[in-house]
Amino acid sequence: MYLPMKTILAVAAINLFFALPASAQWAITCTKDPGSSVNLRNGPSKNNYVIASIPNSAYIRALSWVWGSDGMRWYNVEHNGLVGWMRSDYLCR
Repeated sequence: MYLPMKTILAVAAINLFFALPASAQWAITCTKDPGSSVNLRNGPSKNNYVIASIPNSAYIRALSWVWGSDGMRWYNVEHNGLVGWMRSDYLCR
């Protein structure tokens, strides 16, 4: 079956327009020291308050992300009903 390129592009554009946003992704907190924890902050910066400490190797749900003023990717995460921000270099998949 042969379809004209315009038809293929039109269908692709329509599918892209109606695509749903990606759902939350599961990740694991990770640090160099197995006995340590990761700070959960109330905003995407080290200048924001620490609202909780999440143990190393804990499962979290990554909801979204932004680029922080430090040039790092910060994830908005949820752990046991608590929502806050965690830097990407403390998350493993």
